[in-house]
Amino acid sequence: MNSEYNLANTGERKRFEFFKEESKKALIAPFQALAKFIVVSDLIAMVLEVRYFSSQNVSIAIYISRLSAILIAFILLLISNSKSGKKHPEILIHILLLSIICSFGIMIFLIPKTLIFNSHIISLIIFTAALFLSWDVTHQIIVAIYYNVVFAASIIFNSKQIFILPNMVESVLLVLIISIMAIVASYINYKLRHESVIKSFEVSQSEKKFRYLFENSAEGIFQFTHDGKFITINPALVKMLGYGSEEEIKKLGLADDIFKRKSDWELLSKLLEKQGKVRNYRVPYKKKDGVEITVRMNVRTFENEETGQVLFEGSLQDITQQVQAENEKQKALDALRLEKTKADTAAKKAQQESNFKSKFLANMSHEVRTPMNSVMGFLTLIENDLFESKEELKTFAQDARLAAESLLDIINNILDISKIEAGKMDLNEIDFNLRDEANKAISIINQSTKSKGLELEYSFDELIPEKVYGDPTRYRQIILNLLSNAVKFTDHGKVTLNIELKSTTESVAEIMTTVEDTGAGIPSDKLSMLFEPYIQVKNKKGVKEGTGLGLVISREFVRLMHGEIHVESKIGLGSKFSFNIKMKLLPDAVIESEDKGDTSVAVHEEFQSKLEAQPEPEVRLDQHSKKKILLVEDNPISQNLELKILREVGYNVEAVSNGNDAIQSAMSGTFNLILMDIEMADVDGITATKKIREIDSPVSKIPIIAVTAHSSMKDRERCLAAGMDDYIAKPINIHFLKITIDQWLNSNR
Repeated sequence: MNSEYNLANTGERKRFEFFKEESKKALIAPFQALAKFIVVSDLIAMVLEVRYFSSQNVSIAIYISRLSAILIAFILLLISNSKSGKKHPEILIHILLLSIICSFGIMIFLIPKTLIFNSHIISLIIFTAALFLSWDVTHQIIVAIYYNVVFAASIIFNSKQIFILPNMVESVLLVLIISIMAIVASYINYKLRHESVIKSFEVSQSEKKFRYLFENSAEGIFQFTHDGKFITINPALVKMLGYGSEEEIKKLGLADDIFKRKSDWELLSKLLEKQGKVRNYRVPYKKKDGVEITVRMNVRTFENEETGQVLFEGSLQDITQQVQAENEKQKALDALRLEKTKADTAAKKAQQESNFKSKFLANMSHEVRTPMNSVMGFLTLIENDLFESKEELKTFAQDARLAAESLLDIINNILDISKIEAGKMDLNEIDFNLRDEANKAISIINQSTKSKGLELEYSFDELIPEKVYGDPTRYRQIILNLLSNAVKFTDHGKVTLNIELKSTTESVAEIMTTVEDTGAGIPSDKLSMLFEPYIQVKNKKGVKEGTGLGLVISREFVRLMHGEIHVESKIGLGSKFSFNIKMKLLPDAVIESEDKGDTSVAVHEEFQSKLEAQPEPEVRLDQHSKKKILLVEDNPISQNLELKILREVGYNVEAVSNGNDAIQSAMSGTFNLILMDIEMADVDGITATKKIREIDSPVSKIPIIAVTAHSSMKDRERCLAAGMDDYIAKPINIHFLKITIDQWLNSNR
C-alpha cells in the first residue's frame, strides 16, 4: 500500500512539476505581447492626450505616469529575455499590471470625470489579461485586489465632486463585476490550460517511453516501403546487420542487399499483399561483412494517414544461435533414432542368431554324435575281434577313419567360425602357385566324385602368373568347401571348377574362381540365407547335411582377400558359386580394397588331413631306417600311437616323456631329428627347443618339428620363433607326417 501510494505521489508530483514549468514557459510569450501592447498604447495615449490636457495643470503628472508605465513595461520586456526573467515570469506580470493599474488610478484621481472611461478601459485590460495569460487563479485574484484597491483609493482621496458624477455607482459595480468575471475567466482558462498541459505531459511521457523502447530494444524495429527501402530503423537493427549508421542501411534495398535469397523477399511481399501481416517468418539475412544470420520477422501493413502511402512495419529477432541449436538438437534426435533403429535391428538380429544358435547346437549334437558313434562302434568291433576276415577288419578301420575325418571337419569349422566371430582371423602371406593349390583340392575331392559317379571338370587360365603372394591354405579351403558342397548336393551330372584371370596390374592380379554343379538347385528365397551363420538349407530330400558353416567361413576368407562371393541357382538345373580375389604379384605390393565392413578374423590352421586324403602308404624300410628320431610326448596313449605309426612306416624311433629328458637325449648326439610336443608338465616344448639351440653344434642344428594340438597361425609363428623348423598339427596324418620328416632328413642341415 505504501509503495503504491508513494508511486502515485511521485506521478502526481511529476505532473505538477511539469505543469508548473510549462505554465512558466507559457507566460513569457503573452507577457511580452502585453508589455509591447502597453508600450505602444501608452505612447498613442500620450500623443492623443497632448491637446486635451495642454491647458490643464495636471498634464505633467499624467505624462509622468504614462511615461513611467511605458518605461516600466520596456524594462520588464528586456528582463523577460533574461534567464532570471524566464524563471520568474509571474513577478514581471504583477509589476506590469500594477504599473498599468496605478497609471489609470492616477488619471482617475487627477481627473475624476474620466472615472467611467478609465474604469471601463482598465476593466477590459484586466479581463483580457485574465483570458490571455492563462495563469494561476491566485495571481488573478491578487491583480483584482490591486485593481479594486487602486480604484477605491482614487475615489476616496478625490474631491467630493466625484461622488456626484452620473453613473458613478454603476461604474463601481462594473469594476467589481469585471473583477469577478476576470477571476472566473482566469479559473476556466487555468483549468483548460491544466488539462492541456497534463495531456501534453502524458503524450510526452508516452513518446519518451516509446523512444526509450525504440532506442534500447534488443529486437530490430523497422518501417519500409513497398519497394523494400527502410524509412525507420532502430539502433538494434543497425547493430544486428553490422552497419555503422541508419543512413547506410536506408540506402540499401531489402531484396538485393539484405535478404540472402531474393525468392524469400518475393514470398514475403506476396504474403503481405494477400494477408496484410506475417508472423514468425524465418528468413536468412546477410550482414555487411557477408556473414549469414537467420532472423524471425513479424510484419504488418499500414497506411500513412498524411500521405496515404502503404507502408510496412514490424520487428525482427536474430535467431541464428537458436536455429543452430535446433539443428544440433534435430541431428542429435536423428542420431538417436538411427541408433535406436540400429539397436532394434541388432537386437532382432541377435535374437534371430540366438535362435539359430540354439537350433545349431541341437544339430551339432547330432552331427558330432553320429561320426563319434561310428568311430567308437568300429573300434569296439576291432577291440573285441568281431570281424570275420582281414578284409573286413580293414573295412572297419577305413570306415572309422572316415568317421573321424568327418568329426574333424566339424570341429575345424566350429573353431573357424568361433574365431571369425571373435575377430581374430588373419591371413598368411607367402609365395605359392594357384594351380598347385587347386590340384590339391581336386585330389582331396576326387574320391567323393568317383564314389557318386560324377564327372569333375577343371580349367585353368594359362595367363595367371605362376607365382603369387597370399595364403594358399585359405584359398584351397575356399575351393574345397565349394567343391564339397557341389558334390554333396549333386547326384547326377558333373561338377566344374574354372579359374581365370579377371584383371592384372604390375603388382596385383584379380582372380575369378567358379564352381558349378548340376545338382538339385537352391530355392531363390533361400539364397540370401546361404552365407548366414548357423543356417542350413535342406536339400531336395529335405535332409540337412553339414554344419552350415562352410559358406560363412568361405565368405570371410574371400573378404580378407579383398573380394566378394556370389551365388546363382535354379531349381532342377544346379548352382553356380563364384568368387573373385586379389593376389599380390610383388611381396611389398599394397592392395587397395573397398570397405566391406569388419572382416578382421583369425585363421584356424587347416588340419593336414584335408591336404591329402589318399590311401595310407605301404609300410617299407628304406635308407631312413639308419637315421634315428627322438619323439618327445608326455601323453602315454599319444606316445604309443605315434611310436607305432613311425616304426611301422620304417623309422628308428625312441621316445621321452618330458622336456628335460629331451634336452639330455639331444646332447647325446645320436639323433637326426626331434618331434617335439609343445604342452608338457615339466619343461614345455618351446623352452626345450630354445635350450637345445643354445647347445654347441652339431646338436644345435638338429631339425626340430613341432607336433601339437594347438593349431592357430599364432601358435605356428610362436614355434618357429622359438627355433623349431616345421610344424605338424594333430591329429596326425601318416602320409603328411612322412613327407615332412623325409624332407628334413634329406636336408643338408
